[in-house]
Amino acid sequence: MVQATIDDDALTSAVFEAFRKHGYEGATISLLSSETGLKKSSLYHRFPAGKDGMARAAVTYVQIQIQQQMIIPLLNKNLAPEVRFSTMIATARQFFVDGTKNCLLNVLSLGDVKLDIQQQLNAIYDAFLYALEKLAQEVGMSAHEAKLWAERFLIFLEGALVIQRLTKNKEMFIQQLQYEQQQFNQLIAKGAKHESN
Repeated sequence: MVQATIDDDALTSAVFEAFRKHGYEGATISLLSSETGLKKSSLYHRFPAGKDGMARAAVTYVQIQIQQQMIIPLLNKNLAPEVRFSTMIATARQFFVDGTKNCLLNVLSLGDVKLDIQQQLNAIYDAFLYALEKLAQEVGMSAHEAKLWAERFLIFLEGALVIQRLTKNKEMFIQQLQYEQQQFNQLIAKGAKHESN
């Protein structure tokens, strides 16, 4: 049943979930209408730029979520690096619902999105990469090592989501996150041992 109204937060969340599940090409106006509960005319009223405007809203929603829930906490030097990393891992599990939800950066990069949307997706990646690099440097990595480690972690994160979706192995994402946590803890322990010698 089509509802007459929906508040901005609920609308943006619904649009985000539609793009996250179906990608840019798959999220047709008809599907977006169904997912949001708004008639097509109401959707165009709320998003005068049409589908591109909805995609921009979805990307902005993700940008804010990742900034607030992952990036800012990773850069918070009031907490120990291992606490920040474990918190980020827990947040990733929640955000991707243990690997059952797609990453918007992944699915939108496959579609024919506008240049400004692609640039916004790149900005999210760059900010996340920067926060991980800074964390790695805090635990003793050189700038070069930190960049390689941060890139590998994000490749792992995206890859685990894709492979879990491909294989239908519901434990893969969780297992890989746990592995990354163990590896980071070992890195911390190695650095602590080095300092004590």
